[in-house]
Amino acid sequence: MAAADTPHHPEEAEAALPDRRALMRGISAMGLGAFVAPIAVRPGADDPITTLLQTLTGTKPAPPPAPSPAPAPKPVPPKPSKPKGKPKPGDLVRASDTPLASTEDIPVNSGMLFEADEYIVTQPQAGKFVGFDSLCTHEGCPVDVFDRPGIMACSCHSTDFKITDGSVIRGPAKKPMPKKLIIVEDGQIYRAKKFE
Repeated sequence: MAAADTPHHPEEAEAALPDRRALMRGISAMGLGAFVAPIAVRPGADDPITTLLQTLTGTKPAPPPAPSPAPAPKPVPPKPSKPKGKPKPGDLVRASDTPLASTEDIPVNSGMLFEADEYIVTQPQAGKFVGFDSLCTHEGCPVDVFDRPGIMACSCHSTDFKITDGSVIRGPAKKPMPKKLIIVEDGQIYRAKKFE
């Protein structure tokens, strides 16, 4: 059938073509898409298409996702004490593997009696520890009073000694308190002896 033989029905032709409004909507949507697409790919930008659809439909936008928490820092293991090598004659070494006390147990400018070990440990200033024999040089009673700053006293006859060097502040004792060796390692106080 030739083109001349085709019946001419204008109403069929109009139905096959989109109306002018539909055509304009399609062009507008394509133009809007060409404008919005580059914006949508910006880092950190809200999705404008979703926002537009939510505005048109009256739905509330979903809250933005919560930021993921920063990973917790990995704990740093404590550094092991460096071995000091083999001790030389005269070096202080532990006399026992059992500590007398922790350094935190001894108050600054005071001291503590360890009667079973026959030791006194004082801390005249922060971080400095001194060891003494626990018995008073007067009649051998334990020196067991540490209630005054810088002083250790015997409760039997009230002799006062300095916690720094054991010297007599007030007698009846005449001789100073003899020092005893201690060693501090990793926050612990040990009885000590000289390496031979």
